[in-house]
Amino acid sequence: MKMLKYGCMLLVVFFLSLVYVLPHAHAEETVNAADFGARPGVQASQTNALHSAMRYFYDRGVEGTVYIPAGTYYVAEELRFYKGVNIVGAGMGRTIIKKMESAGSYIVGNPVLPSNSIELNVTVSDLTFDGDRTNRAAKGLSQIGGMLIDKKITDLTLDRIEIRDTTNGAILRRMQNSAIKNSKFDRTSGHSIATGDENYPVGEFTNVSITNNEITNSTGGSGINLSRATYTTVSNNRIINSRQQQDSYGGIRIPNGGAYNTVTNNVIEKYPRGIFILSGAHHNTITGNTVIDSNIHGILIQADNNTVSQNSIQQNDRTLNPESVVRIAPGSYNKLVNNEIITYSGYRNPGIRLTGASLSNEVLNNRIKTDGTLVSNEAGSTNIIQGNVKIN
Repeated sequence: MKMLKYGCMLLVVFFLSLVYVLPHAHAEETVNAADFGARPGVQASQTNALHSAMRYFYDRGVEGTVYIPAGTYYVAEELRFYKGVNIVGAGMGRTIIKKMESAGSYIVGNPVLPSNSIELNVTVSDLTFDGDRTNRAAKGLSQIGGMLIDKKITDLTLDRIEIRDTTNGAILRRMQNSAIKNSKFDRTSGHSIATGDENYPVGEFTNVSITNNEITNSTGGSGINLSRATYTTVSNNRIINSRQQQDSYGGIRIPNGGAYNTVTNNVIEKYPRGIFILSGAHHNTITGNTVIDSNIHGILIQADNNTVSQNSIQQNDRTLNPESVVRIAPGSYNKLVNNEIITYSGYRNPGIRLTGASLSNEVLNNRIKTDGTLVSNEAGSTNIIQGNVKIN
């Protein structure tokens, strides 16, 4: 009997030791970049020190997290993510990775993975990447972007990061099964988030969630450019300029065969075109978005077999006079259904316009406020136009 009690006591001690040890083992999986020589506020490149911290895990073939304390860390060479090594800072605007000198054209370059591996398995969070574009321009230095990854990778999460004052923000050409969320992109002069490339087939960028991000103060390019992307969801993003952008891009743009993507519940303001679907994009679903004050089109469709429904397109700025709020030019077999188009009093152009070889489109049950034609069908009799009503 005593032996049984003694054995039970040993089991209790064993399990209590597990409860105590496991959290400590987990804590040991995080290292501080400062312990590997990373120093904030020093006008010398910290790239090697940050890479040394990541290699502490990578070189041993184990996963872990590198913590980068608050401060501004200058980098000359491109920073590279390492497979299985998360990077976390003290918060956006507190831990800042800032570009210096002219080595490389982006702050972040291609990641480091073993041969024949595409699974990155990395989360980057709570820090800012600063291209210092405005200051560099004043000094005559070359302009650089935020992030360029053209390796094929899976399982990268960008969560609560900021990319600011760059040319392009994040160019992620062949990313799969990944997420960009809760992040900020500010003061870019090119695309803020861009996918795909003409050198890679459609679908190399696929199954990615782009959600709950803020894209602000762009002076060029698209907020989100889904080139060659497939099965990607773009939702609940705020893509807002404080002043009109002076080019012909879109807040959300789907070119070059982008297919089976869902764009929903985004707010887009002061872009030349709010949503722009073109060049072979097909079977995309655009629903529940709000587009405000575009200077060329609220929505332009130049592709086939897309569904655009339940969006709100608003023209409030009287200084803007787009030739139509929504246009299909040319595109066929699209569905334009149950959208609301609201314009300022005195706007006299069509709410919806179909031109060119636009065939067999369904334009149904849209609610339109304009002093011009509700739907101008200049493309032929095969288009089905029914149930569209004028609202006051």
